[in-house]
Amino acid sequence: MKKIKIIPIREESLFKISINQSKLHVPDWYKKSPLRIKGLEKTYLVPNFPSSVTSTYKQCSPFLDALTNGYVFSLTQDIEVTINDNGFPFIMWRTDILEPVTWHENSHWDGLKYPENCHEFVYKWENYFAIKTPRGYSTLFTHPHNRYDLPFYTISGIVDTDKYKGPVHFPFFLKKDFVGIIKAGTPLAQITFIKREKWFRSIKKYNAENIKKSKFNFFSTIERSYKNNIWQKKEYN
Repeated sequence: MKKIKIIPIREESLFKISINQSKLHVPDWYKKSPLRIKGLEKTYLVPNFPSSVTSTYKQCSPFLDALTNGYVFSLTQDIEVTINDNGFPFIMWRTDILEPVTWHENSHWDGLKYPENCHEFVYKWENYFAIKTPRGYSTLFTHPHNRYDLPFYTISGIVDTDKYKGPVHFPFFLKKDFVGIIKAGTPLAQITFIKREKWFRSIKKYNAENIKKSKFNFFSTIERSYKNNIWQKKEYN
């Protein structure tokens, strides 16, 4: 088992740990989603179309694996977003101990393509912890996986955290239609560890027999074919 170190860079960092397992941040809308298609809750296969199952995305292991992958950097205090008379967002918080949001001037992002549904300004989630990974491992920081409901988009980046000793901050775009409070505990960035190694691409010949055999083995299981035949448990403690 590989070990990562989360290192506070200020004494106040320990007021509230902002890096935890992603499994602690599964959203309520996912938990409340149905397991089966409405009206077909009592059957596993769709009548008149038995090659299709009645399970919804909630039983999709890859979706949940992405949602709970690695660790999450979360907001440590409430922030409020308002819009001023010029239509520009204004972000506020109450405490003066830890600054949750900063920004760069737009000149630092010259040439960047902004999402159409976001303000053309790049903010930054401030992080008061450094991450130390084992030798040869980098860290991928992304917007929380499958969290399109959040009122912002966090920009992705990869950092060689086995060598870099400082905290990594997370630039983000704020959605135009959002006004209100972003609560403490909201996931801001997802953290995945990557081993640095060389990869080579090769294109194999088409093999109809292997494809037919693989398809049969997969679809011979009615309930949760991927999870029962292929999936392996991932652990992040």
